[in-house]
Amino acid sequence: MQLKKRFERKVMKVSDIKFDTTNPNKMSEKEEQALAKSFEQFGYVDEIVIDKKTGMIADGEHRLKELIKKGMQDIEEEVLDFKDDAERRMFRQGSAKLHGTHDTDMDAAELKLILEKFDMEDLTGLTSQSEQEILNTINSAEHEAEPKSEAEKVEQLGHLKITCPKCGHEFEKADE
Repeated sequence: MQLKKRFERKVMKVSDIKFDTTNPNKMSEKEEQALAKSFEQFGYVDEIVIDKKTGMIADGEHRLKELIKKGMQDIEEEVLDFKDDAERRMFRQGSAKLHGTHDTDMDAAELKLILEKFDMEDLTGLTSQSEQEILNTINSAEHEAEPKSEAEKVEQLGHLKITCPKCGHEFEKADE
């Protein structure tokens, strides 16, 4: 299957781009600060998508606001020719929400790796998460890895028998 590129790259004056006042995606002040810090550390890496006919933002309103704060007046953007406003809004919904979910164990492992090289303050500043939220993610994964019952301990260790701690009776692990 061949996918066709639907956009063109174009330099636009920021003053020509229209904001959609009905955009349901809102950012907290903490998230805005994280976006600003991301721009400082990594630069401007995600494009803003503009509707070719109307000049209205389809994706990237928060990024554009941050670029305006930084004094940008001309920006190279992706311009799409949407069929109508409903299609632009559908694109915005997908762009805002299709980000997947984080696997707790993999997220915790990545956070630990990052914290070996960076300070917690660096991480909290870029993610808008509090230190406690980050530590909770790490601790949650560690606790999930620990067996919660004697039966799970048996399963994890691979033993075929478990002894009742009260009566001493031995039970064999059932075949699956």
